[in-house]
Amino acid sequence: MSHDAFRRLAVADRILAQPDLVTDGAWPRTCTWLIRLALEHGLDDFWAAGRRDVARASRRAQLLTLTRTVDDDLGHRATDLWHALSRAAHHHAYELAPTGAELRSWHTEVLGVTRALHERTPRPVS
Repeated sequence: MSHDAFRRLAVADRILAQPDLVTDGAWPRTCTWLIRLALEHGLDDFWAAGRRDVARASRRAQLLTLTRTVDDDLGHRATDLWHALSRAAHHHAYELAPTGAELRSWHTEVLGVTRALHERTPRPVS
């Protein structure tokens, strides 16, 4: 897994354990952004290792390509996670911030997806 992805998830984990680390009740959105960034770092590393052309494409195009590059399940999980995190990250006056349980679930899922992507990342031939 990407070092950057791991760091983002580690910080989100600390905030989930101690929400008072972030002031003004902003911890749910802060965690959401950190978890989404971790997923994006995992995707960036995956594409940079083997498909630089896809790495330069939009995130939506990357996610569409992912289902054809790796198995459907992993591609759909990553896509669903990215969309859920994107919706939750943006403040809407009429929507509540994500709950701690939702954030923990997304954290666990992103950890699994980024690990799976890392395992499928093409390795350079020596």
